[in-house]
Amino acid sequence: DGGGGPAPAPGAGDAPPSVDELPRGFVPKPPKKCLNCAASYESLRRCSRCKAVYFCNATCQREVWKEHLKTCVPAPLSAKAEAEKAEIEKLRAREEAAKTRPPPRPPPPQTTTPQSKPEQVKADELVRVRTAILPEVDRLMKLGEYEDAIEHLDDGVAVASAHDERELLDSLSCLVARCYLRLNKPKDARDGLNPALMQARREGGKNAMKPHSIAAEICKAMGDETQMRVELKALMEAAQDAGVDAREQGAALYLAGCLLDDVGDDAAATPLLTSAADAAEKTRDHGMRAGAMSRIGRAMMRARKPRGAIDAWTDELRALDEGERADAEDALRRVDVSEEKQKDKDKEGGDRGEGGEGEKQDNDDDAKTPSTPPLPYRPLGDARARRCRAHANLYAARAVTRDRPRADAHLDAALSIANGMGDARDVARELGKLWLQVGHARRLASVGEEGEEKDVAEAYERAAAKAREAGDDETAKEAEQGLAKSAGKKSP
Repeated sequence: DGGGGPAPAPGAGDAPPSVDELPRGFVPKPPKKCLNCAASYESLRRCSRCKAVYFCNATCQREVWKEHLKTCVPAPLSAKAEAEKAEIEKLRAREEAAKTRPPPRPPPPQTTTPQSKPEQVKADELVRVRTAILPEVDRLMKLGEYEDAIEHLDDGVAVASAHDERELLDSLSCLVARCYLRLNKPKDARDGLNPALMQARREGGKNAMKPHSIAAEICKAMGDETQMRVELKALMEAAQDAGVDAREQGAALYLAGCLLDDVGDDAAATPLLTSAADAAEKTRDHGMRAGAMSRIGRAMMRARKPRGAIDAWTDELRALDEGERADAEDALRRVDVSEEKQKDKDKEGGDRGEGGEGEKQDNDDDAKTPSTPPLPYRPLGDARARRCRAHANLYAARAVTRDRPRADAHLDAALSIANGMGDARDVARELGKLWLQVGHARRLASVGEEGEEKDVAEAYERAAAKAREAGDDETAKEAEQGLAKSAGKKSP
């Protein structure tokens, strides 16, 4: 046909290929479809247990779970996984063989009828959630693999919902919401939290604290400040329950203060943060106390009360000092306990001789020796970055009050800490942020005095150079804008 009409769309009107036209051995891959509603699209979620069927979401999974459970069997492990499993079983067998086996107890008298099959299935499923799914979710969340964690959590939610395990369902729902928040998906986080949040609104009390706190974070991420305040009010009411201890109350106060501080409500945030700092001091939670005082100091600076900010940031440094000292004392205590136990073992081994009954008795002693008692405080960890920022904040406050000698002393301390942090890239990143803060402080404190403009420009130039060296484009851009403003030029 020599006509110039448009060519038909590919495949339009063509008959499907016959079996003879397909390559030999070709087996068409069945399309993925939701087991519940038969929807077919690329992002369907696969059953994490059998790996053979797909669901749109946890709702679809719950609706067909009881039927699917009849045919849902764990997918076969890969060769590598089989080898790892065999090795773990060997190690466990060795550990069991090394322990002293107590004499078997006679079986208790049968007072109840054996579990029926549905009850046994329920028990097995709940054990799988607690011993397999939750540990795997914890591992994935620590690695930042939140999508995979959500896939396992959906499986657990379906089990808990099918068997009406309310407490387990609430815990899983909170974890789902946390994962979606880390992925910056607040709407999905809200949907995932809904079962736990509805229960919290009905029941209240201590168990309502976690759902309300997560709901407040979700509302803040979605920009719904009004509902955030509603959730914070419910959190504060739940924190007054008789079963809530001082540390949990302090954490609730701290979260509420931080969220209100983030939305700029200093009048409401500062009293809450002050109460949180007091509670943290009583419970020896040095990190929370330091964080509360850091935010109080920033609120004071925004209110043009630099002397109040100096008091807050000085107390922050004091809390960091106490936390580091407590960590060091605990480390020494653990070393002493370990050395004392080793000396006792060596002495007893010499008295009894090696091997045989003596070795067996050593194993008994290890089993009876209590583990290190729980700490009476919350460990602080590496606080160098927090200490560096506290000194930088104190430099800014002292510079505003024209106390230049003390300001310079804090700047020297901050520079010394920053230069000792991690590798060269980490050092450059920390120095870039530090010099940016110094530039802001010097610009705020300058009132046309001789040489002030030069000091401001020097701080911003150093900040931009260090930020570019670290690949921190955001800090570099902010430093360049500050430099342009200090020179009286229009920011690009």
